[in-house]
Amino acid sequence: MSRSAHAEALTADAAVGRAAQSNPSLRAALFDAAAARHAVAAEQGARDPTFVASVQGEHAESVSRARGSAVAPQFTGSAVRTSENNVTGNAAVNYTAPAGTQFELGSQLGSSFSRTTFDDVTATPDIEVGPTYNASAYVTVRQPLLRGAGRDIQLASLDQTRAGSSAAESRADVAASQTALDVLAAYWELWYADRATLVQQQALDVAQRLESDARLRADTLGTGSQVDVLSFSTSAASIADALSQARAARTARAIELGRVLGMAPATARSLEATSEPPELGPLPNIDAMIRAARETSPRALALHADIQRSEIAVRAANDADQPRVDLFATGRIGTLWDDQSGFSLAGGRPSYGVLGGVELELPLGSGRFSADASRAEAERDAAEARYQAELDSIGALVSSLGATLESSAEQVSLASQAAEAAQKLAEAERQRLSLGTTTAQNVVTAEQTRREAELRRLRALVSQVSTRFELEHATGSLLQRFAESFGAIGGKPSPRKSS
Repeated sequence: MSRSAHAEALTADAAVGRAAQSNPSLRAALFDAAAARHAVAAEQGARDPTFVASVQGEHAESVSRARGSAVAPQFTGSAVRTSENNVTGNAAVNYTAPAGTQFELGSQLGSSFSRTTFDDVTATPDIEVGPTYNASAYVTVRQPLLRGAGRDIQLASLDQTRAGSSAAESRADVAASQTALDVLAAYWELWYADRATLVQQQALDVAQRLESDARLRADTLGTGSQVDVLSFSTSAASIADALSQARAARTARAIELGRVLGMAPATARSLEATSEPPELGPLPNIDAMIRAARETSPRALALHADIQRSEIAVRAANDADQPRVDLFATGRIGTLWDDQSGFSLAGGRPSYGVLGGVELELPLGSGRFSADASRAEAERDAAEARYQAELDSIGALVSSLGATLESSAEQVSLASQAAEAAQKLAEAERQRLSLGTTTAQNVVTAEQTRREAELRRLRALVSQVSTRFELEHATGSLLQRFAESFGAIGGKPSPRKSS
């Protein structure tokens, strides 16, 4: 088989490694997993305490009529203008504990100044009060008794995102394993197409040589016939047609491999599979493989994580379907002073206050929460059914692939024996033809049998390798085989962009 001067030799491991860097479907799954991890970090951060602070100022004026008295009748009917200036600063820290208890710890500091002005009729001087300062601190505690109470409920959102992240990681593993399987399937199909083209090319060379020898015997030596020439000429034409088809198939296989590697078709045409089929070793016990696959299959793990997320959603929905009953209490302590008195406590102690109570919230009507709870339970049941279906599918698929792999090993052995026998038969028929003890048709038939036997042997090898990799993909062990190619610890890939 002629080779392109610019052919790119590629091993199976190198092909998988390239796909790990550039396959778009795999990168999408990896970024989904990264987004899920960020969602977990966001939920964790949402539980951090929050600090709230504000500063506000106010200027207000009011006008009123003053009323006189028996002592000061001159105030009767006079106009009074009062202006107030206030500056207040607030600061508080809010935190919700895992059990649902809400805390708010805050403080307030303010200053006020007021001026009262009378009209000119009374000739009364302005009255100024302040500046007056006040400071207080408070703590508020709210404890839900029904809706929103308990660690499971308060951490439901975080637990759901963790389960979602676990599912996304498992689906990234599925995508990575599927990518490896797609690459290997395309690679070994290209390997077969390369060898099939070589077999057809060698067969054509032999057929053309036999045709040339037959022409020499018929036209020059007179020891042959034109029938022999026509037989070999027909065989050569048929093989040339098969070679043309093999080359077209080889190009198509190279382009398909390039597709899963993220390569342009024009570049992929030059790919060349240089690896030889690996030693697969003995087939493990099928029952043991089924048990292991049900525990380690990334697809099954992703569905199991979906069940966990659904169960958390059911708990949260059932909690939301309850009345809200909260106990709350607020305690406050403060003091007041001005520039003349300095910081002082009236009566030798600060002022304080305590407020407590119970708050109830009930929907007027059926509301949406009951339906939400029923929907969450149905989604959980669906997730459990999908998980069970996947376990059943794994068992059936592993059993089927195991049986196929056992048969493939036998077919490789039989095909190898048949190819060896066909090779010897073709050589023997060619020798007999040179001695004149057989016919050209027998040689053509023997050569065709040799060619077909070799193609069956190559196909049996590819089928055996592909079936073994499909089995490893189904059991979750294919990703472990190529963990280094995906650049991850423990077989978990990382979302890296191609350069």
